[in-house]
Amino acid sequence: MPLLWESAILDTFLNVDNLARLLPYFCKIEAEAPRHPQYDPITSAVLTFLTAPLQLTLTEVGAAPFMGHTVLVYPYSLMTVQQRAFLRTALDNPSEWGIVNGAIVFHRSQKGKDSVVLPPRAVLTALCQKVFDSSLHTDERARVAICNIILQRVQGFLPISRPVQRELNEWLALRHERSQPSSTKKETVR
Repeated sequence: MPLLWESAILDTFLNVDNLARLLPYFCKIEAEAPRHPQYDPITSAVLTFLTAPLQLTLTEVGAAPFMGHTVLVYPYSLMTVQQRAFLRTALDNPSEWGIVNGAIVFHRSQKGKDSVVLPPRAVLTALCQKVFDSSLHTDERARVAICNIILQRVQGFLPISRPVQRELNEWLALRHERSQPSSTKKETVR
């Protein structure tokens, strides 16, 4: 169960809408890092979102939301007014944070509690939403295919529960159905 400040961080920084803003930015950071030519920055970023424990660290340039992933920093300049206001308010409560290696780290005030990670449904829905919002591919079938490929790659590393798979498949099917011209949609028999 998340602590109060963790819930506030999830609501302020890592809800579905904000995840849809963060994911492409962090994918870009992953893509710019020198890696093996077959490295997949999108899958890597998504796996970080799904597996890395939540620990907000404030640096000189932005916030790193995941423990052990200090390269993935979201700049203050890209944050919403609500996010910056949350940080200003949170910094007024020094019992929730400490300074480690020159950075402000929000830490758990209750020792021995389980780490908080992001819910797969929210992360994967935000990913697919961003793919569908992209102007790179105008064909909805291509967008569905891209989402399916990324979801398959993620599932190759990390199991996704059946209910989440079902919801994502239904969401993708609905998006695909909406994109079809009305003459090709199946008619409902009454």
